[in-house]
Amino acid sequence: MEFEEFTVGYERVIVAQVPEYEDWVPALLFQMRTNESKFENSHKINNRWENSYLEIDLVPEVRTPMRFARDLGMQVLGIRSVIFFEPPNRSAHPYPPFWFNIAGPKQSTGLHDHTQAAALSAVSYLQAEKNCGNLYFCSEKQEELEIEPTVGSVVIFPPQLRHGVRDNLSEEDRVSLAFNLHSFPLRDDYL
Repeated sequence: MEFEEFTVGYERVIVAQVPEYEDWVPALLFQMRTNESKFENSHKINNRWENSYLEIDLVPEVRTPMRFARDLGMQVLGIRSVIFFEPPNRSAHPYPPFWFNIAGPKQSTGLHDHTQAAALSAVSYLQAEKNCGNLYFCSEKQEELEIEPTVGSVVIFPPQLRHGVRDNLSEEDRVSLAFNLHSFPLRDDYL
């Protein structure tokens, strides 16, 4: 399995191409686009929905990059994790545990981190033209790391590592799938 490894401070970031992306990426984009009218959105930032959710039965192809990320996290980082395709407790977490981000020209995603209940966080790129906005990571211990999005790639990182996405300077939407992988047993604050 080929991958690149980077460090931000003391944190490890892994980038790899998900196998057979020429097949699963178009299938997942089709599933997502077909069901855009069913998006559930969590919040707007700068006039754009930041996270858009669909139920697993509408986008079953999300399983491919999510399973690859879980396996890569174990093989490279030694972190065992579980994948959820539905929230384990819908009253505490109403949205599916994966989401899409669609950023049009001149749109970006601000600096943030993910749930501390996760073992790993990941993003996989479904549509990424040249200059569509690099993923960047920040640490108090080191300068920023920037990763250029490529279709079919996955980036795996610790959930507490602060990250954002630069302005999309292309003419097309940047489309990504983001998700968290969880430790087992689950932390009480996730249930």
